[in-house]
Amino acid sequence: MPKIVDHAARRREIAEACLRVVSRSGLTAATTREIAKEAGVSHGIIAHYFSGKDAILRAALQRSYEVLAERIDLRLAGLTGSSALRRAVFDALPTGEESRTGEQIELAFWAYAMGDAQLTEERWQSYAQSRERLEPLVRDARRDNPEGIGDPAEVTDALIALLDGLGVQVALYPERFPPERLHAVADAALTAFGFPSDAPRGGANRP
Repeated sequence: MPKIVDHAARRREIAEACLRVVSRSGLTAATTREIAKEAGVSHGIIAHYFSGKDAILRAALQRSYEVLAERIDLRLAGLTGSSALRRAVFDALPTGEESRTGEQIELAFWAYAMGDAQLTEERWQSYAQSRERLEPLVRDARRDNPEGIGDPAEVTDALIALLDGLGVQVALYPERFPPERLHAVADAALTAFGFPSDAPRGGANRP
């Protein structure tokens, strides 16, 4: 009887193997053969599921977003208002090795996206998904200080820009932006926007 293969699971395993290779050895070392070795599959299997290295990196980047969303959802249980917003922002900070890997891959794809309409659209959709997840938290947190917080859509865009900017800094200069520095910058920004600062800091690493 033929072996039943879960193709979605196999693609996910390869994407996760790619993240481990990049984390350990950097983007240039993440060849398809190294990724296959890390995943414990043949190079032919890799070729069956992905057209090349860029396709694997795209899947790896998407997987990093999925892991981040799963972690944040778990940690938001029972939180509301500014506490929930602060938890989501702090947990989205790239404070661990896996999260820095995701930032490095994303930074590389920004350069690719400037000459690739399909990739540009994919990155835009990623931003749209981030806004859809974050803006409801901003709106809920606004109840804690309705007069002191601006338009939720604009605040959401500003917070996403903050996370992007910190992500670039971490990708390029990880030693200059340790977790404590990232938390302090995020705390300052949230406080400046008018969100109370008595919510929990720190949290899960961004993948």
